[in-house]
Amino acid sequence: MFQSLFQKRCGMRSSVRPAIFPRCLRGCVAVMAFLTARFPVASASGETEFFEKQVRPMLATRCHSCHSSEAKPLFAGLALDTKTGLLKGGDSGPVVIPGDPARSRLIQAIRGELPVRMPPTGKLRDDEIAALTRWVEMGAPWPDEAQTPARQTPSSFDIQQRKREHWAWQPIRKSAPPAVKDTGWPLNFLDRFLLAKLEANSLSPAARADRRTLIRRLSFDLTGLPPSPSDVELFANDPGPDSYTTLIDRFLSSERFGERWARHWMDLVRYSESHGSEGDPDIPQAWRYRDYLIRAFNSDVPYDLLVREHLAGDLLLNPRANVELHINESILGTAHLRMIEHGFQPVDPWEDRVKWTDNQIDVFSKAFQGLTVSCARCHDHKFDAISQRDFYALFGVFASCRPTQVAINVPGDLKRNQEELQQLRSSIREALADVWRREAETLAARLESNELDERAKSSDSESPLRLWSKLREMQGKAMRTAWDRDASSLRVELAARKSFNAANFEPGWDLRGSDYEAWLGHGSGLPAKPAKPGEFAVLSEGDAIIGTIYPGGVYSHLLSSKHGAVLASPRFTIETDAVSLRFLGGNFATAQLIIENYPVPRGGIYNLRSTAKQDEMAWVRWDTSFWKGFTAYIELATLDDLTHFQLDGQDSQKKPKPEPVKDGRSWFGVQAVAFHSGQTSPKEVVSSQAVLMEAPAPASRAELAGDTLRRSSRPSTHGVGSDSAKNKRHCSTGCLSAVSCRTRCQSCGSCSLW
Repeated sequence: MFQSLFQKRCGMRSSVRPAIFPRCLRGCVAVMAFLTARFPVASASGETEFFEKQVRPMLATRCHSCHSSEAKPLFAGLALDTKTGLLKGGDSGPVVIPGDPARSRLIQAIRGELPVRMPPTGKLRDDEIAALTRWVEMGAPWPDEAQTPARQTPSSFDIQQRKREHWAWQPIRKSAPPAVKDTGWPLNFLDRFLLAKLEANSLSPAARADRRTLIRRLSFDLTGLPPSPSDVELFANDPGPDSYTTLIDRFLSSERFGERWARHWMDLVRYSESHGSEGDPDIPQAWRYRDYLIRAFNSDVPYDLLVREHLAGDLLLNPRANVELHINESILGTAHLRMIEHGFQPVDPWEDRVKWTDNQIDVFSKAFQGLTVSCARCHDHKFDAISQRDFYALFGVFASCRPTQVAINVPGDLKRNQEELQQLRSSIREALADVWRREAETLAARLESNELDERAKSSDSESPLRLWSKLREMQGKAMRTAWDRDASSLRVELAARKSFNAANFEPGWDLRGSDYEAWLGHGSGLPAKPAKPGEFAVLSEGDAIIGTIYPGGVYSHLLSSKHGAVLASPRFTIETDAVSLRFLGGNFATAQLIIENYPVPRGGIYNLRSTAKQDEMAWVRWDTSFWKGFTAYIELATLDDLTHFQLDGQDSQKKPKPEPVKDGRSWFGVQAVAFHSGQTSPKEVVSSQAVLMEAPAPASRAELAGDTLRRSSRPSTHGVGSDSAKNKRHCSTGCLSAVSCRTRCQSCGSCSLW
């Protein structure tokens, strides 16, 4: 990329003569100036930018309703929408004394130092007062403009006229090289233009540099480092006609070349490794973007491809792959969009979002177009052919994006071994089904032998084993009466829970079905569709084969807990006091409610993060009463895919604080979202005894052990059986799994969230 630009600007060819050394060096300096001149180094430029971003929007928002050419009437005769009106002042005289805020009535009024305080709707924020004070200290700079500005509408902005009038937008035309006096100096047409200007000002070209000076200039320009003494001597004593071009090629091939010129590019995109503000949170993996740039310059990546990678590297159909490192280079280009300032716990996250989106547009337009598109945020551009409509078209693009962490492995690596893992999982499924069927035949004998008594005592109140402990000493009518009483109580309880949920909760998304299609996500752990009830994950260590039989939902780890994943809901406007999420996970997989794209919450009013504490579905509740009216989305992510890792409110209070296991394993499962305004989350409506107690009441211990409890291994059409329908059996009540494989069953054919 740079090599072609460098040689083009220098006019280099393989047959270039040594005599062009000084002129080619000037070409190199010109390239460097071209790449670095986009920064607003002039004080006037900085003052104008400060006014346009900090002062004019504030005047428009806080003052123009009473003090502008469109105010009817114009209060106090003061207009603050033009430079003339500002300097003229109002009925009481000048309101601004440039350079002296203490004597300026405008500053006195907003500070509350005058009897009449402004604005009348309430005092400005401290940062707004500071901005206006700083502006007056700077001399109250105001860009030149027409004396009687009229509010422009989209129809009055004529982009074609603007293009015709402004010199920068004129089409390139061929110009005949000018005549020069010293016809021996120019080596090409470009040199004649330069020399003509020099001669017109009675100037002469600089003398040619000697070879020792030349190699130092070239080395510093291309690598940022001085040449070694041996390189200096070698070049100084090499009179060959190709020595200069050979030297250029050697510097361009140096690893230091990419390091040198990547720094210039990093300045253009405002490279940073943290978000600034109080707390200064890190930007994870930011160094990867730096190294991406170094490789791009050293690999001579074409400029047009580099631009596409920076703006849409995650969308390219054929991304550029690094075979040696096994990474997707193209997707790394988008990382610069994350290098923005985030305020510390902003009370108004929309304002913060507008600020950083404006910054993204500013960086994008200056770096890739050489234009200050951000100046059109509040009005059509004063000079360039850029309308306010253009700015907000770009704003819509950038504001619609979401910050996230993505895997940069080449696609083949991300899918490696998935087919084999699926085959192994199917084999385990069939083997487990065979074991469970055999153990079902011995369940009654094991219950009678008191082998499971201790496990029954430690089981939860709705476990079938607890039912066995309660009823096994009864007989006949007493057993049937107790059974019917408990079954009736359970039905009433479950009905009451469902009624409570229906009355107090608005279902958001049910991820057991088609709602999953509306969610966004990436990562090798995300499935194509939700899992049906009865799925499981194979454990990577310990004696047990599987840990939990899952209900329907979306799971990141059904093939491997090393598969990363990020899953996010559609954006929604918060209208309730609370949002609840039903999920599970392990090793600091986290769910969080992200307000207005603010990805670095650090507690306080942003205590909207929950780390999964168990491998069983449970509800977590987030208080959203403060955030009504803002937009948000829910994001779940495995540990290594979190945009910003931080302990949740519960873990941060523990001593010692828990720490993640750095073994690459992390997982989550999610089932539903509910909106509500109460203090509690939805009640559980799944009971492992529910299906069991639909059967007729037993009258003896033998019936209880031999027939009723054995229903826990009844045939099912959706469970952990083989692919043959007759072998599909499902541990619906939890009894059999507790007996034979120590799993915890959350799956039941009668499952209902609501």
